[in-house]
Amino acid sequence: MPDRKEIRKRARLSFKKHYWIFVVACLLAAILGTEYENTLQSFQLQKRVNEAKEETSAPAPGVSRISGEMSVFNDLVNGDIDKVLESLSRRISMYQAEDRSLGDWELGHSRGILASVVNYVASGSLVYNILTLFDTILTSKKLSVIILAVTGFLLMLLFWLFVGNAYRVGYSRVFLEGRLYEKIPFSRFVFLYRVRKHVKASFAMAVYTLLTYVWMITIVVYPVKRYAYLLAPYLVAENPDLGPMEAIRLSQRMMKGHKWEAFRLELSLFPWMLLSAATGGLVGLFFSNPYRESVFAEYYASVRQQALEGHVEGCERLTDRYLFEHPRQAELDAAYADVKQKSGELAEALPVRRGFWGFMEKYFGIVLSYDEAEKAFRNRTKEKAKIAEYLGAAEGTTYPTRLFPIPEKRRREKSADAGYTRHYALTSVIILFFTGCVVGWLWEVGLHLLQAGEFVNRGVLHGPWLPIYGGGATLVLVVLYRFRKNVFTEFILIVVLCGCVEYFTSWILEVLHDGQQWWNYDGYYLNLNGRICAEGLLVFGIAGMAFIYVLAPAIDDLLEKIRSKILWPVCVALLIVFAADVIYSGFVPNTGKGITEGSTGETASETVVQETEDVL
Repeated sequence: MPDRKEIRKRARLSFKKHYWIFVVACLLAAILGTEYENTLQSFQLQKRVNEAKEETSAPAPGVSRISGEMSVFNDLVNGDIDKVLESLSRRISMYQAEDRSLGDWELGHSRGILASVVNYVASGSLVYNILTLFDTILTSKKLSVIILAVTGFLLMLLFWLFVGNAYRVGYSRVFLEGRLYEKIPFSRFVFLYRVRKHVKASFAMAVYTLLTYVWMITIVVYPVKRYAYLLAPYLVAENPDLGPMEAIRLSQRMMKGHKWEAFRLELSLFPWMLLSAATGGLVGLFFSNPYRESVFAEYYASVRQQALEGHVEGCERLTDRYLFEHPRQAELDAAYADVKQKSGELAEALPVRRGFWGFMEKYFGIVLSYDEAEKAFRNRTKEKAKIAEYLGAAEGTTYPTRLFPIPEKRRREKSADAGYTRHYALTSVIILFFTGCVVGWLWEVGLHLLQAGEFVNRGVLHGPWLPIYGGGATLVLVVLYRFRKNVFTEFILIVVLCGCVEYFTSWILEVLHDGQQWWNYDGYYLNLNGRICAEGLLVFGIAGMAFIYVLAPAIDDLLEKIRSKILWPVCVALLIVFAADVIYSGFVPNTGKGITEGSTGETASETVVQETEDVL
């Protein structure tokens, strides 16, 4: 019999070792709806009912007083599209109010892309527009409702079948690997796709879920069947080649005589479940959910060992031995001989630059030109990128995927470039700065043209560039150079850095130009003094990641093919023209309608939002 105390002790060690990845695994499971959905209850913003509006606004004829999605759903089922449209119209009118409250958050809902998307879905506008479109095309209200209902059901079914179920197996695999190995690559969440078993494993989990729900109807038999099927997700995670009923039957045979102890093990975790409920799911999110998964991963390993020793029928299909024991060094050497050889070749140190450019290379990733030392560094970087994925397995710190019983699908070799860890020549940095300036200008001008229907030269300068975009792009490229290998840290630092640049740029411009504003985020979600907002920072974070990891290396590859005798004159000319524009604009800034203040006194951004709302 497994020792519950020993199982929990080993689970705590595994949980402590992989805390954040385990927390993220359970959070994603809650978001996808595969497990722990109640964890998110503390993060669900409930809209406060405005009693004054409720008293003064009488319901339209034929529209039920019962609010919420359930009344709309009932009308859909009954095929009464008129009631659905009227109910949705009332909800949309409520969301069009200038000020709305969600929970304890006072939010301006009328401005920003994020607010528009949230309101478009939450208010029912999306369903309203789809229904009216179907009704117009098909000229049959009942048929429109049927098509919408069937389409929605099929989309939900496909998502549950091929995304939710595949993830359920993937995250069980993550907890199993975390028992034994020091590191867990994020690629393990999608290992089913790499071994081409996602369809078979998804169907196995679908059968497991359906059988569980069927037995739930019986009430009395359900607890027995629940613990009989308990090991099915872990069995599929170990061997995704198991058929649906094969995994179910094997779980039943392995759990014979263990159901009561599984119940007692789960009962020992019950206080944590109560504490999670009492804290609105917070304890569940940050402790009890991942801890519970760690406990049952250990429990599966214990029951599996007993089943193998007892020669339980079907255990010959449990073939992933390296999920439960470390491979011998000789086996790793044989499987990853090429990786270790290449790693040894790359261990030789490269010559180190000295002086000013040595400092710039080390801390900012900038070199004067593409000399022989930089070429050697780039060649070394290319080779390291090819073996990086397998180096952890070769050293025994991650699961050895090459020893997995089902071979993974081999990916195409990466393109022969130096990747995002490269250094950038000074000419490339200058060109990338102006690229960011021009792209930012095109974005702002194009967005205003689409929304307001007029061309406006956006920005404080007179030329076709916005230095806040180019400056932000250059700063995240060079200031955050040493953090590029840590993607999560890089994203957070990009958001912080861009937020500081945007906030202080706004403040400096207002000080230097008598309070004139070139942007104002009042009314956006989570804005700070109208200078920055959460939506803008999120966009900057995503754009910064794309710039660092994709766009900048691609542009640099093109610039590397151009001779420096051509690049340097171009860079000098651009800098001279830009400096002249900065000096001139310091005395005569670019202002006017759509740039700073509109003719009626409202800011241009407010005008754009109002026109967008009119279109919607």
